[in-house]
Amino acid sequence: MSIRRGQPTALVLEDSDDTRLILKTLAARRGFEVMESKDGAKGLALAKEHRPDLILLDLGLPGMSGIEVLEEIREYDASVPVVIISGSREGDLVEEALELGAVNFVHKPFDHQEIEFVLDQIYRATEEDTEIHRVLDFVGRRVTELSIPCDGSYLSKVVAYLGRELSNNYPGYELPLTEIKLALYESLANALEHGNLEITFEEKTEAMAAGDGIHGLLNERLKDPKLGERKIHIRAEYHQSHAYYAVRDEGPGFDPQALINRPVADTSALHGRGITLIRHYMDEVSWNDSGNEIRMQVHMRERHAPRDEDTSGSEG
Repeated sequence: MSIRRGQPTALVLEDSDDTRLILKTLAARRGFEVMESKDGAKGLALAKEHRPDLILLDLGLPGMSGIEVLEEIREYDASVPVVIISGSREGDLVEEALELGAVNFVHKPFDHQEIEFVLDQIYRATEEDTEIHRVLDFVGRRVTELSIPCDGSYLSKVVAYLGRELSNNYPGYELPLTEIKLALYESLANALEHGNLEITFEEKTEAMAAGDGIHGLLNERLKDPKLGERKIHIRAEYHQSHAYYAVRDEGPGFDPQALINRPVADTSALHGRGITLIRHYMDEVSWNDSGNEIRMQVHMRERHAPRDEDTSGSEG
């Protein structure tokens, strides 16, 4: 898994050679390792490849405009700080950029003190994340345990909570967050439907073809006190090298080996592929002996190749 190490990086996207040199010099002086481009599309490609800690973005780029670049950046990264570089007549565009998530702006001609102040703020915020990461080396394990009712409305909320907790516990890592959250949701849904409420694949297939759908079957099973009062138990452990999840239901369990060895019979089905997807998303998947607890791991340092340490490449 990629991790941001050492010196933070800045990407300068500015078509003016003189202005770009000023921004590069000031950013490097503040402690950033600097990449550059004078073209919007090429600069966007650099941003996607290297994931800089800061982007200085000129609104008046040729070809692909600064606003278009910012829109593209926000499609794949909602958090990277983008500082807008604007001319005196671009007030409306600055407003639009701020609405798209730019964190600040500076006007041409430059006041060096203004730029240095903005750079210092962002550098300190980046440095804080780096310092937090160093503390992780001293933490052996962090544990969260949840027990939730047999109620489908809680599943997405629990997944969102665990996703946020995962990000908070591994600052500076590029996490496969979507895959992990999908695996957690599948495991919770299986624990609810097939574990606690003891709904078989065939029963779910029949219910989904009926008028009330799966919700009618769920509500029917929940009325049974024996089934409806069961809970789902989640344990999350955050280690230096991996995250571990265990999801346990209070049902009778099943033989997971039989399901693991069985191919997905009908890829057009809207269900029945949960375990296949979980095994695809996670690095390790196993069950307890009774089959009512699934255990999953994702390896933080092995999931992706390390980020290239040389981020000083430039274009233009």
